[in-house]
Amino acid sequence: METTSLSLTLLLEFLWMGSGSIFCLIWSLSNLIRNRSHSGFVWSFILFSTGLWLLTGAFMFTGFYTYLPSIALIHIPFVFLSSTLLYLYLEYLFLEKPIQVKVYHFFPALVSILFLIPFYSGTNRERLEILELLGRTEYGSIIVGLNFGIKVSILFSVGIFLIKEWIPNVRLSVFFTKKAIYSLVFILLIWIDLLLGSIGFTFQIAFFRKLSAYLLPVLMYFYYFTRELCTPFVSDVRDSIQRNKYEKSKLVSVQLETIDQKLYELMREKIFCDEDLSLSKLAEMAEVKSGQLSEYFHKRYGFGFYQYINQYRIDEAKRLLLEPEERSILSIADAVGFNSKSTFNRVFLETVGTTPSEFRKQSKSN
Repeated sequence: METTSLSLTLLLEFLWMGSGSIFCLIWSLSNLIRNRSHSGFVWSFILFSTGLWLLTGAFMFTGFYTYLPSIALIHIPFVFLSSTLLYLYLEYLFLEKPIQVKVYHFFPALVSILFLIPFYSGTNRERLEILELLGRTEYGSIIVGLNFGIKVSILFSVGIFLIKEWIPNVRLSVFFTKKAIYSLVFILLIWIDLLLGSIGFTFQIAFFRKLSAYLLPVLMYFYYFTRELCTPFVSDVRDSIQRNKYEKSKLVSVQLETIDQKLYELMREKIFCDEDLSLSKLAEMAEVKSGQLSEYFHKRYGFGFYQYINQYRIDEAKRLLLEPEERSILSIADAVGFNSKSTFNRVFLETVGTTPSEFRKQSKSN
């Protein structure tokens, strides 16, 4: 009876982490299909790496790795690369910087591959011996160090960004809004998860390592179902960082009227309907630097790139909603540059005060 109960417990644990793994892998694939920009590819890779991490955790913590030992360490190079790409993605998300992957970003992943060569060059029996003696042999300690290293690398990547960009530039008032609640809970859970895992590997506390692994699916589910609610908070943080970084003007050598005219011409061509339009792409079209254009928006209008573009997108959406031949809301969202119907509805509601469907009904009745 005890054996049956134990087996059922292990199976449930495996299914829990396995479900999180499948969820992340499907999310990664769907995001890659919908968003094939650099930022979309990087976010998809981070999701894919997280899915692999959960999959290997499911095998390791339940002991099922004995059936497939080769899968146990496959996540390590992917997560090392993800930790580097995560910093670039945060720069894109909060600073509107274009993502530029360099050769040296692959260095930690390549080093980890070198350390894993002895493991993958052996037989399944030899791999099992290594996994059974983790921390008790010289090579086993290296493997433990690699697993510890991926958690530290993520903590380091996020921590450097927070110290460099958030702490000196983000006003405290941004964190005391309703918009911030879900994002702050998510950030707190991430740090708790990584710290538990790091402590578990440092002091060889199996309970902490397990708890960290079981918490990761919760984080992914939580972020997926609240990511639309996190978007306004990201926008507020982005604006706060940019405002504080403009103490030394970058527009001294640029005529604002020149930017006005170029943007006017570009908006007449409706380039805002391009869902892949970014600050860097628009700056290149306007023949200014990204930093200059970002500062221009804040000095001229008091808000950033996304709010500027969304104004034009919503105006165009309103025009399409009033056309005699009715189009679906999703079709209009795609036509004006939004990559999801939910984002379009949220931005439309914030800008106009009603949903697109309600706006269409009210216009007809009037």
